[in-house]
Amino acid sequence: MYYDYNERYEHLIGHWWLSLIVGFMAIALGFIMLLNPVASYLSIALWLGIMVFVSGLVGLWQSFTSNNHFVHRGWVIVASIADLFIGAALMMNMLLSASLLPLLLGVWMLYRGMTMFMQGVDLRNYRVSDAGWVIFGATLLIAISIAILLLPISIGAGVVISIVAAGFILYGFTMLSLSFKLHEVHRRAKALQ
Repeated sequence: MYYDYNERYEHLIGHWWLSLIVGFMAIALGFIMLLNPVASYLSIALWLGIMVFVSGLVGLWQSFTSNNHFVHRGWVIVASIADLFIGAALMMNMLLSASLLPLLLGVWMLYRGMTMFMQGVDLRNYRVSDAGWVIFGATLLIAISIAILLLPISIGAGVVISIVAAGFILYGFTMLSLSFKLHEVHRRAKALQ
């Protein structure tokens, strides 16, 4: 019984709290964007670049330092590497970032939404309570990303900024939910030892 249960839940998730930090950062960035819609497009691109880059660093750290099934997946590593490239592109080339901001963020949010959706399904398969909230948040993030990708220029910069801000707030709350669920798995695995 012990071996079967331990095999199902793999090893401890020692760095679940990193997802919590990324969640708080994303929520803060979303509210900063909503409170300062007049801020220049270039400064928003820089802050978004920093946020996406840090998200990539945290994802890679979790992937390579955890022996857990949930965070040691190929697609989580690929998403984190994509975060690093998109974040670096946003920070290094501000003029390009300003013109491609809606497209880059739409693609990034779509990919992160899909990876969080897959993590939510994994959590549900492991019978983690309320894993549906991660799936629900990821589904909303995918919907917002599709809206950004379909209407990036025609709806105007102010609306794009508002949609992106809402996307970051949703991403943040979904990351918080994911971190709480990962912590639940962490506690279960720790109780077995």
